[in-house]
Amino acid sequence: MSRPGRVNLVHSQFDVGIAGLAPSAILADDQLPDAPFKIDLNLMEIDSGACLVQATLVNTGSSPLRVKGFRWQHDPAVKGGPALHFPDALRPQVFATENLRGDYFGTGTVEGDRYAYPLTNQHVEYGHAEDSVFPGVFIAAAEAPVGIFIAQASQNRLFAFFRFKGKMEHQEKWLFEIEERVTGISSIEIPPGATLCGERLFFQIVDTSDPQQATATYFRHLSTSGAFARRADNPLPAQRIYCTWNYDFMADIDTEKVLGQIPVLKKHFPMVKFLQIDDGYQRCHAPGQRAMIDLCYGDLETPWDPARFPEGPKAVADAIKAEGLRPAIWLGLWASSGSKMIQGHPDWVLRDDTGAPWTFDAWYGGTVILDPSVPGVRDYLHRMCATVFGEWGFEGVKLDFSSFAFNAKRVRFRHPGKSAVELRHELETIFRRHLPQDGFFGWCVVAGTAQPFLAQADYFRNAVDIGRGDWETAKRIAMWTANTRLFLQEAPCLPNIDSIGWSAAFDETCWLSWLNFCAISGGALEVSGDLRKLPEARLERLSRTLALSDPSRRVRCPGLGSARGTPPPVWIATGAAETLVGVFNWTDSPARIDLADAVGQIPAGTATDPWTGAADPLTASIELSAHASRLWLLASAVASL
Repeated sequence: MSRPGRVNLVHSQFDVGIAGLAPSAILADDQLPDAPFKIDLNLMEIDSGACLVQATLVNTGSSPLRVKGFRWQHDPAVKGGPALHFPDALRPQVFATENLRGDYFGTGTVEGDRYAYPLTNQHVEYGHAEDSVFPGVFIAAAEAPVGIFIAQASQNRLFAFFRFKGKMEHQEKWLFEIEERVTGISSIEIPPGATLCGERLFFQIVDTSDPQQATATYFRHLSTSGAFARRADNPLPAQRIYCTWNYDFMADIDTEKVLGQIPVLKKHFPMVKFLQIDDGYQRCHAPGQRAMIDLCYGDLETPWDPARFPEGPKAVADAIKAEGLRPAIWLGLWASSGSKMIQGHPDWVLRDDTGAPWTFDAWYGGTVILDPSVPGVRDYLHRMCATVFGEWGFEGVKLDFSSFAFNAKRVRFRHPGKSAVELRHELETIFRRHLPQDGFFGWCVVAGTAQPFLAQADYFRNAVDIGRGDWETAKRIAMWTANTRLFLQEAPCLPNIDSIGWSAAFDETCWLSWLNFCAISGGALEVSGDLRKLPEARLERLSRTLALSDPSRRVRCPGLGSARGTPPPVWIATGAAETLVGVFNWTDSPARIDLADAVGQIPAGTATDPWTGAADPLTASIELSAHASRLWLLASAVASL
């Protein structure tokens, strides 16, 4: 094997960076280790202190070569290893979205409680939780404005894992490696003379220890690579969604409850253009077992529950359109284990590395996940999409529980050839083919955290449901929203924190703080609940919240670091002409909140109360009662406090 080039990127003043990092091949377990191949490294500097690298492997032999991916480690031929340089005196800490949120399904739940962890001698791996995590890490100094940001700049076939393995004794360098691994299949077969291209990896030394500032060059590059291609057609910044889930209905919906929201929406929510029918419309296989992705399987005259929706799906969609709105639908990307689809096609069930079905039994009486590598599954999805979006006329979709088949480490596809990443792209393509160009496609995972390579999606969920509405859930959503904003200062597709509405489980203070938070966090904010029962004042407050929630603003949390247990207290959402500043007391006791860390980030000028329009001076600190908050609107874009 020929020796490739190496990555060398070290800050001259602080000795922070990467040196001698080189790729090698990870051969399949049954592959002979002496098989001939060649690895090259393509390196391109794209900015000061930033570069893109990509490994390529050529099979120079006469037989197929089976490879799992690439491993990037310190080249032993280079003196002064290991690869990651970071002096102890600078107190290195690692920012990664998995610090707050780890694996969710399949291998158990791990809920962290902070945004950064000190770099330790323990073995830690980032980059591949069961949810859609941000595929990168930021190692920053606690004692100096310097750090190194490393992330995937493409995700066409492989996932990247970032592995810290401690430090060599009495050295300032850390054992660190990156693996680019195929998932869902055991290996990739490379024919003689063929090439396997790794993913493009981004490295940059930055003069900041703030992860929210570290990604600017990275996103400038992604904006030229196609990751932002869908943004021009994304309807959701201008056309918001009403969703039947949360607050009042949950699955208890019918024609009257759905269509009954339209007069209120038209009067009070002019921004809402999509009316999304969520879970609860489907026929039932058995008590507690509603149809999911199998709702169009077989020759069914009543794919929807005829007792709740006797008119059928097309008539409901047509009625929504007749009122000037656009119908959208929820789909769960799984099927009840007792459904006719699964009984008739056990070979469609996704399995794990032990051969057992990939199941989730907590809801819906037991479910199984479809194997996207099976041609019959993909054919069915095409037919289902043709029915739902073509024949019935729905123009948007929330694709729920959609990370199971693609992110789970132990998944094993029945058919070899395409990796989990490739099949995820193919699923997106199937849905996009049948949706209108300006219809929306939402990836809904339980708590996704800023996956920038869902290139055909219009939003991704970055938190749990608000449900019936309560303060603890609101705090949980705020924690994960800050986690998303660690790195996602640009949004190829919009984060979706769920919905606003009214819940008796909120007292007035908590409800107003939830609305303040929804206004400042932006994204694809929705409206939910039975709007018919709300008084005018509450409807006006909800409508104003939606109007204030501008997805184009950049959201930052000054001082976001290693704080634990509660979301950040200060939020700044900066737009082209207006900025929102929010201060929140997430605790159960009165608190004084200092805005000192926000100096230089809050625009100058007269601040107003966004709810009343009255002048409202912004002070350097503020006393708030438990669960209370304040919100200011500033028109100036000059940064000073």
